[in-house]
Amino acid sequence: MARQGRRWLCNALSIWTLLTTAISATSTAPQVKVRNGTYEGLHLASFNQDLFLGIPYAQDTGGQNRFRVPQSLNETWTGVREAKQYGHACPDHTPKDDAEFGMSENCLSINIVRPAGISPHAKLPIAVWIHGGSYQVGTSALPYYNLTYIVQRSVEIGKPIIGASINYRKGGWGMMYSIEIQGSGNTNLALRDMRKGLAWIQENIGGFGGDKDRVTIWGESAGSFAVGQLLLSYGGRTDNLFHRSIQESGSAATAWYNGTSWYQPIYDKLVRQTNCTSSPDTLACLRAVPYTTIYPFLDSSKVGGPGFYPTVDGDIIPNYPTEMLRAGHFAHVPHLYGTNSDEGTDNAPPGIINTDDDLYNYLVGSTGYDFPPSTVREIMRLYPDDPSLGIPLNTGDERFEDKGKQYKRAAAIIGDVFYHATRLDDARHYSAHAPTYIYRFNTRPWQNRTNETWTDFEGGLAPEYKGVQHFSEVQFVFGNPRFVGPWPEYQALSRTMSALWIHFVNQGDPNGEDLPVWPEYTGGGRKGYGRGFAGYGDDGVSGNGNGTEGGKKTVGWNLVLQAEGRGQNGSFVERDDWRLEGREYLIQWARRRHV
Repeated sequence: MARQGRRWLCNALSIWTLLTTAISATSTAPQVKVRNGTYEGLHLASFNQDLFLGIPYAQDTGGQNRFRVPQSLNETWTGVREAKQYGHACPDHTPKDDAEFGMSENCLSINIVRPAGISPHAKLPIAVWIHGGSYQVGTSALPYYNLTYIVQRSVEIGKPIIGASINYRKGGWGMMYSIEIQGSGNTNLALRDMRKGLAWIQENIGGFGGDKDRVTIWGESAGSFAVGQLLLSYGGRTDNLFHRSIQESGSAATAWYNGTSWYQPIYDKLVRQTNCTSSPDTLACLRAVPYTTIYPFLDSSKVGGPGFYPTVDGDIIPNYPTEMLRAGHFAHVPHLYGTNSDEGTDNAPPGIINTDDDLYNYLVGSTGYDFPPSTVREIMRLYPDDPSLGIPLNTGDERFEDKGKQYKRAAAIIGDVFYHATRLDDARHYSAHAPTYIYRFNTRPWQNRTNETWTDFEGGLAPEYKGVQHFSEVQFVFGNPRFVGPWPEYQALSRTMSALWIHFVNQGDPNGEDLPVWPEYTGGGRKGYGRGFAGYGDDGVSGNGNGTEGGKKTVGWNLVLQAEGRGQNGSFVERDDWRLEGREYLIQWARRRHV
């Protein structure tokens, strides 16, 4: 999917500057003992928080550990080690954006932000952030993933949490695949890294005052794909690594699952480029190649197509997500999950779709669809060339013709294929087994204009043709005022959203005092469901647990999250039936996409 690392944010004032300028010189540095030894972190006086940054949760992934499942830490020490700076980003092809704190294969680290002064016996719930970036780029140290504000908000509302974030291997470093790799058992390393980080939390979070039995996995974009994939791992086996899930803009069925026929030529080319062709064990040879030699050949931007993504390996991912969902083979834990109204604008190709033929050729020929011609024609019927029905929503007859005369039509289709249809399918299956809360985010974000510094909030709304685009909700959830923007109604929405997320992390239910009532989805027909929605009927309550009632597909309720002001009336509840006919058809054909 589109690279969600926003370049206009990456150039913003770094989180490290934000932290170091706020640290009190007279504060006592906090220390925590974990299984391997003792770490000393930072006390952030202005937030009354303790930060422990860049703690390794597994060994260096270079050398003999390259293209290998993450290896457990194997050392202990006496004395104290510092945990005061973010760890290296895992290798990717955008070091200008991601390598502020270094970039190397020694990159599997975790960051922990907690309220200061808590007892080791406090047992606070933990929210574990998994960053996005199309599975190709990104790092937990990027400034808009600063956990200090949401942790501060949790204390303000009397629901304190611990925030954590991890780095994992991306691109070819974490998802290389071939018959050699399949045969070695070292597949889907990105997901195995995440599970290793969650295992470290199980072993060590008690020393920070965390409750290992209340861990929420939480991500956006590729991070949300990953959460969905972790829910499916080993057929739904959690191994007590996590207990709740938050997915923002993405599903296990959003990602691609290319197999050996896709990856083998890529692997074979890498073998040739690194002079490993004559080796009897090419995988062993690749592990011996110096980092600086192999690095340029694992550039995701040069692979073509979607880049590197997880594969159905018959192990950690036993089958395609759509098949596993239908079989109920996923973790039956509480879910908070949603999409942004205009997700499709991030992937609609600008300037090339002007006619019906352009759209038809794009859908027939582009990677990731694999729809037969008759299916494409039916999709085009379900999504007519009517700009008032296109994406961005509520932009009337405006076509944004400089982006293509049928740009809005393409954006509606693409957004539904990858986000809104998959979310509807997931919600039905999730809600058949566990409390599930679904949102639609509908507020155009603030965007800084200066690209260099945050000076007096120089900026305004993101471009109209992008609408409520992919990534729009992130700044509202994390609550950093520099990214939320200066408007009171935006700040109020951010406070509300942060509180909803915090309540869910605490109790598996986002509802709380002075917050919008958020009903369970219940579109899957789970009997004995919890919180309903008075006055809006009982849709889904008497269903049979598979998203149907009397042979008819059911839909539940979304909470629409939007600011009150600037032409909007605040958050409200809606039935999940917008563009329903098109989304239903795309769900039916998702199997053909091999997801």
